[in-house]
Amino acid sequence: MKALLSGISVLAMLSGCVMGVQPGGDSPSVSYKVPRNYQIVYLRAQNQASECLTGKNQYDVYAQVDPDMQTGTVSVRSPLGAVVARSDIKAIDASHTEVTHTVWGRTPWDEDALQAMRQSVLMDTSVCVAYK
Repeated sequence: MKALLSGISVLAMLSGCVMGVQPGGDSPSVSYKVPRNYQIVYLRAQNQASECLTGKNQYDVYAQVDPDMQTGTVSVRSPLGAVVARSDIKAIDASHTEVTHTVWGRTPWDEDALQAMRQSVLMDTSVCVAYK
């Protein structure tokens, strides 16, 4: 019986860790426009995620760009595959980009991380609040 309860407890804890950013969920996010080409913004978001959001190589950065659609996505995933931070990038025109950053909402992927992600794009340098 103890083994069963322990197993259920572990599964409950892991399911909380797997949650991450959910489509249509209430994860904290911020959207804004910047006067930069989408490729520059994409590279900046990718660099900040790699430098600041991966822990001690415990989390992985996945980055995709679609040159035809002029869009990109940079995601940070947990060892179990849950997205804990994401940047969605879309060109408005040749020199303006719309950016949406979304985080899980739990420390360290919270409002502080969200603002650091935004500042990294605006200041064109990596700003970290955790895991540096």
